[in-house]
Amino acid sequence: IYYNKLCRDNVPDIIAAKGFECDVREVDHDEYRREIVRKVYEEASGVSNHSGRESLLKELADLVITLDAVSKEFGITDEELDEAVEKSIEEKGGYESMLYLSWSSDTEYLSRDQGKGFDD
Repeated sequence: IYYNKLCRDNVPDIIAAKGFECDVREVDHDEYRREIVRKVYEEASGVSNHSGRESLLKELADLVITLDAVSKEFGITDEELDEAVEKSIEEKGGYESMLYLSWSSDTEYLSRDQGKGFDD
């Protein structure tokens, strides 16, 4: 099976412990920056595909670990992130009202729901 994606540090050992082989390589800094951001989409997709509370908890943990890695890579502090979250809530609100947007005639808003990676 070809994965062609960033993997966590212990994955090669986990594969070997099961008696299987794999091929991994270390990526350079530029590739890491692109791939760690792409990984957010993969992990977020896992959250949407959960099958129960325990599965959801596992997928959320994977997503948080990935988001922490992205923040670390781009030098984003917890304080900066907290501030950005507060600003976003002030501008767009949260999810307390449980609203579902079916359509809008506003053609200026574009949803960004696809993983695109990151390029400087």
